[in-house]
Amino acid sequence: MNLIRVGISLMIIGVAILLISNSFLPRVYNVMINTVNNTTVSMDVNSKYLMSIYIKSPAYIVVMLNDSYPLPIYVFDSFGHVLTPLNYKQEGGIYLVMFPLLEHGNYSLVLLNDNSTPLNVSLLVTSISQYMVSNAVILSTMMDLGVVLFIIGVLFVTINILYIVRSNPKNEIKT
Repeated sequence: MNLIRVGISLMIIGVAILLISNSFLPRVYNVMINTVNNTTVSMDVNSKYLMSIYIKSPAYIVVMLNDSYPLPIYVFDSFGHVLTPLNYKQEGGIYLVMFPLLEHGNYSLVLLNDNSTPLNVSLLVTSISQYMVSNAVILSTMMDLGVVLFIIGVLFVTINILYIVRSNPKNEIKT
């Protein structure tokens, strides 16, 4: 009987953790993305587009290309070092490129059109601060902890009920 109480307590704590962290998660994701620049760029064949960006609380910069094909994208820091992207992926006709930033300051974004057709690109540049990434990771970990506690609680209750039913052949449950 004691195992049932522990299991129910773990289930209640798990659900409470899930509800609390789930109430904060949309706020974190809404504040997470700060738009730095949103513009439409017209690029001719073999042309370059240069945009300077100032970032004050760095973590990541995400470049989104809409109505485009994969263009070479480069981000330079203030010393001229080229930053390598973490990933370059396509999400339903939109190309997302993420770059890690080392510190606050000036960065330069360069787009190259090396294809054979002129192009109008809708370009959205956003920055995500390390503070917001940390908060999202903490909330995600809390949600995982809530799920694990709830599952362990369900297992405790189920094991104890199965033990009571098996050890009591007449199915008489005593409280």
